[in-house]
Amino acid sequence: MGHFMRAQNRIAYIDGWRALAMLLVFCDHLGMNREIGAIYAKSPIGVVSEYGETGVFIFFFISGYVVSLICLKEIETSGDFCAPAFYARRLFRIVPPLMLYLFVCLSLGAGGVIDFSLDNFFSSAFYLCNSTAPFVSCNWYVGHTWSLAFEEQFYLLFPLVLSFVELRRAPKIIVAASATLVASIPFVFTIWWIGKTGFFIAYGLFFAGYAAAKHGERFIVGVRTYGNAALIVSALIVFLPRSVIASFGDDERARAELIDCYRFLYVAAIPTMVLLSGVAKTPLHDALSSGVLAYLGRASYSIYLWQQLCNGPVFNGLGVYAQLGLLSCTVFFCIALFETIERRLIERGRALSGRLRLRGRLPRGDATARLQSATGTPGRC
Repeated sequence: MGHFMRAQNRIAYIDGWRALAMLLVFCDHLGMNREIGAIYAKSPIGVVSEYGETGVFIFFFISGYVVSLICLKEIETSGDFCAPAFYARRLFRIVPPLMLYLFVCLSLGAGGVIDFSLDNFFSSAFYLCNSTAPFVSCNWYVGHTWSLAFEEQFYLLFPLVLSFVELRRAPKIIVAASATLVASIPFVFTIWWIGKTGFFIAYGLFFAGYAAAKHGERFIVGVRTYGNAALIVSALIVFLPRSVIASFGDDERARAELIDCYRFLYVAAIPTMVLLSGVAKTPLHDALSSGVLAYLGRASYSIYLWQQLCNGPVFNGLGVYAQLGLLSCTVFFCIALFETIERRLIERGRALSGRLRLRGRLPRGDATARLQSATGTPGRC
């Protein structure tokens, strides 16, 4: 699988896309500030506020792509897939930064600084902020964790699907049913601004990441003769302002339906745009791979979490320069977190993952291995 299977090393242009996706969310949420919101409303620059969700959709594809690269590499090199090792990596990467953010918000809520309750804490901690399920309460400070909720719910399904497709191991019915039930929560209890179409788009992009990890190189070779045109068209689809799409509707409902249908194009356009931008020795690839942008992409998870606090109601009355200064300090704080805490946790997760994979390796012909293969256990660990 060539370039696409060097998954243990970071792919710089993908980190560049992470940074750009995070910047789209950043610019959207900046509009919550009253003065910046007024500037958005009066000038063409306000179009940036239309791309916050687009940034999250790019994140979804990247998440599916990167985890699939790593898992397919594991299968290629060992002939097996270890689900516990997969979850160890995800646990150490995702949970600690989120818990730190939530505990700080809970402390600020207890001190009356922000509006934050235990209901908000647990709704986000259990990855339910992409739904309106009973007892779920997600205010501004955890509202952005709807994307993490989709990601974690996808991670429940992904090892089962991967083991079935790649290793022909059918999961136990109760395991598959439980994972499907959890993943269906946002479809049953839908948030209006995500919608049921958003549910299908999210999973479409996650699994498009898997398809790209498996077949991406062949895709690039196949479109090589008109790759630049495909890149431009896909980028135009992704970044066409929604106000342009809405202008074709006769009323509010028609405009909403047009945007809803148009978003389905992202499932093909975002993977095409990201993959073709990774063709080496092009200005776009070099720009995305640049040191600063790629580094910000590596630290983007914490930045994504903490920008929500600084763009929250408490700070909406700040002047433009004060707001930008606060957010700049937030970025440096998140970089410090990344260097001092996140990096170490990521390495621990990888080390634990390696031990779990090693523990799960059994000699050829081992009776237990044959039994697990026959019963369809997803991962021997």
